[in-house]
Amino acid sequence: MIKSPFRALYFICILFGASLFANPDLVVINADVRTSDKTIDRASAFAVKGSKFIAVGSTEEILGMAGDSTKVIDAKGNTVVPGFIDSHTHLSSGAKIVTGINLSDIREKAVWLEMIKERVKSMQPGEWLLGGRWDYTFENKGYPTRWELDAVAPNNPVALSDIDGHSMWINTIAMELSGIEADSEVPMGGQIVLNEDGIPTGILLEGAMELVWNNDSYIRDSDLARNEIQQVIDYATSLGITSVHDMSSRIELNKYKELAADQKLNLRVFWGEHSKFSQEADSTNQDNLVYELIDQYKVHDDELGPMIEYGFIKYVIDGVLSTHTAALVDPYTDRPDVIGEPFYIQNELNFLVKRANSYGMPVAIHAIGDRGVQMALNAFEYSNHLDLANRVEHVEVIQPGTVERFKELRVTASMQPNHGTGVIGKYITPRIGEEREQFAYVWNDFLKGGVRLALSSDFATSPFSPLVQLFDAVFRESPSGLYDGAWYPEQRISFDEALYAYTQIGADLSGWGNQIGSITEGKWADFVILDQRLSDPVGRELKDTSVSKTFFAGKEVYSKN
Repeated sequence: MIKSPFRALYFICILFGASLFANPDLVVINADVRTSDKTIDRASAFAVKGSKFIAVGSTEEILGMAGDSTKVIDAKGNTVVPGFIDSHTHLSSGAKIVTGINLSDIREKAVWLEMIKERVKSMQPGEWLLGGRWDYTFENKGYPTRWELDAVAPNNPVALSDIDGHSMWINTIAMELSGIEADSEVPMGGQIVLNEDGIPTGILLEGAMELVWNNDSYIRDSDLARNEIQQVIDYATSLGITSVHDMSSRIELNKYKELAADQKLNLRVFWGEHSKFSQEADSTNQDNLVYELIDQYKVHDDELGPMIEYGFIKYVIDGVLSTHTAALVDPYTDRPDVIGEPFYIQNELNFLVKRANSYGMPVAIHAIGDRGVQMALNAFEYSNHLDLANRVEHVEVIQPGTVERFKELRVTASMQPNHGTGVIGKYITPRIGEEREQFAYVWNDFLKGGVRLALSSDFATSPFSPLVQLFDAVFRESPSGLYDGAWYPEQRISFDEALYAYTQIGADLSGWGNQIGSITEGKWADFVILDQRLSDPVGRELKDTSVSKTFFAGKEVYSKN
């Protein structure tokens, strides 16, 4: 039966010859519709009029609504899902991967260098080569150096972020353009890595990367920046992504506004201000400015729905496990002299979170180590704004009892499945040991504990594809084949649980939960048609599944064919 408040009105229209709902613009039939709507989680068809879903039901019911002008899409049994909502992205750095160089999943440094050598052949001297996603833990031979980059890129500044986005590999030209020397002052938590002779090696950790980002030579031409953003948005829609929570700079936010004004933004952007370590440089410490930004960057289109909103503030409390910079309660197993220092003291973090929450702004805190997670929860408890959608990003290692604190404080666990699978068989066991491993990436524990779980990519630190992330959540296997079978299989979750965390939960966090996030009558028609039917329960065919079509507010914005 059609699940729609318009059902009775529809039949009245048919009875009296009216056309209000007699002719939907689009119907999708013969589909395996996974709605992410808990009131009707499965269907075989739905109808769209204008930009919104108007009915969800059986193929027979929905096809009966079609008129001569209705476009009919026969899904031929393939699975259809809501538009994916990536709750943690960095589109600006992602754009550099799309337009620069991508070293993902390449295990040998020699291959990186050869790829870089070939890439700069097509570039003008002096042009920056950006991108990255290099992963030194594959070879486990230590960091690469600037001199290796100098040999293959002697005429171009090179700045490549690592797979975690918390380290940067630069060559000598980039170092000189950025004015980096051994004794250069770096932001809190940052480090210029030196060799045994006290000479910079070309590796920058954490806040030291700002020395490159802030130099005039690095900042790209505005037209080029807009082109890059357009390319990464097109890439997102090819993956079925129709909404993101972006944590890029205000430069990119202005580009989104320009694209929206030109009717070229096929992506909903819920944007988070990335707070600076320096209070003087941090706009979030000025309440008038925060309110001004909230008003300035709120874009709603009557024909498309919510498009842009400045919706949260982000803080970073620690680094990452790979570089021993995540803040732990106990020392690293492979570095007993290192515990990982947090970037804030507790009182300072408490103040920042409470101030942000007092603006009515939710807070997202990057916290990877168990000590960092504890500090984030302490700050939320101190703030005591349980009504806001506060969240902890990554939550890679926790202490016993942490799940219960998340639930009590109504804090969302925002996690990235590929981050979990990406460490399997690599560095997770050496870093924290087997005893703590059981408390790492505990997706199912959060769900069973009644905690709101949001899934995302953290692109460009892991694959942007939601289907890759969903596969990792369901199967929990090393994508590099470095482990036999599932890693702590009790932490796997079902496909439908993962899908809900990648759609409706992201919508709820943005405050758009009654407008997007599910295939539900009355919501904006964001949906994705996959290229095959998923089994029930979903099996390994998920790994070979791709997006056939993406629709944004009822309009096709991507087609595989």
